[in-house]
Amino acid sequence: MLVLITAAILSFMIFFPLVVATSIFNVLSEKQASTFLRNFFPKYYLYGFCLGILGLIISILKNEIVSTIFFIFMSATFVFLRQILMPMINKAKDEFKETKFNKLHKVSVFINFFQIVSCIIFLLIYLK
Repeated sequence: MLVLITAAILSFMIFFPLVVATSIFNVLSEKQASTFLRNFFPKYYLYGFCLGILGLIISILKNEIVSTIFFIFMSATFVFLRQILMPMINKAKDEFKETKFNKLHKVSVFINFFQIVSCIIFLLIYLK
């Protein structure tokens, strides 16, 4: 079950940049894309958080230390991205602070990349 939850997290995290983001920026204007993304990302992070909490509960019940730590990390980063970093990114965008926006956006991309790598490592460990 923990492998399936991790695979679900990994799949939606890869699906977004490869399919959703490219489609958004090819079809919508910059203003429409911005409106869509502000609506989309809270749900995206909440979905990841819910999957992380489900994995955490199962890990605790199974008394698995490594997966417990992994799912704490995943859940915490989704909360950080949704509740702290995303509002900072939106504020920088609203205030036309492009340099700050770009730096904060890079932080969010780095965290997402680190989450993806963590999922891959977790799957490699649990699938051996």
